Amino acid sequence: MQGDVGLGLALRALGLARSTGYYRVCHPRPYEARYAALRAPLERIARTHPEYGYRRTATELRAGLGIHVNHKVVRRLHRLWGRPLLRRPRAPRPSAVRQVIVRAGGRANLVATLEMIDPLAVRYTDFTELRYAAGKA
Repeated sequence: MQGDVGLGLALRALGLARSTGYYRVCHPRPYEARYAALRAPLERIARTHPEYGYRRTATELRAGLGIHVNHKVVRRLHRLWGRPLLRRPRAPRPSAVRQVIVRAGGRANLVATLEMIDPLAVRYTDFTELRYAAGKA
């Protein structure tokens, strides 16, 4: 129908925006098919350098292989191909107060030792880390 009535009228009849029609004309292949050649290099970089994020991977593609790809494309390809980053971020080191609470275990629960508790006698148990000029308490 595009040849008979023009692209604008054909898209209006389908209820689509003109930008959608022009996008499909300019990009006939799906996103994954356009970047299929990057699958092996991305996999190789992820296996060789698991600590790299998507931005560093894009830089590696540019510097090492001469392939100029935006970091957003690399991120989207990782998601599309089900290849999340291989690195796992480390959990933050627990504070000194948290370490004491963990070491105390069940003894840290002060309410559990009371046999009979009146209503509202104990509202909460709070361990707070206070910072002073000389350190923490």
